[in-house]
Amino acid sequence: MKIQPIKPSDAISSYLTSVRTTGHASVPAAKFSSDSVELSAGAQKFSSLLKSVKLELERDGQDEELRVAQIAARIQEGSYQVSSSDVVSGILSSLGRRE
Repeated sequence: MKIQPIKPSDAISSYLTSVRTTGHASVPAAKFSSDSVELSAGAQKFSSLLKSVKLELERDGQDEELRVAQIAARIQEGSYQVSSSDVVSGILSSLGRRE
């Protein structure tokens, strides 16, 4: 048995005819099947924990933005002051030392 080749122009012509007559390209029914996924209990717990962490980080970020805005406003007003001992503590802790 010999299989006759299909010329590219014949395939394109057949496709265009199908689109013109039906208004859309014919797609096999298998293309419309859906996939599903089932997560293990561990994966579900991980997903839940990850969502919780993301929400907490967003909240922390918002709190930090508010704090920075308040400090910036106090600096603009000239009412923001830092004690010298806080400055020294910050410098020493960044060097890995303690007071």
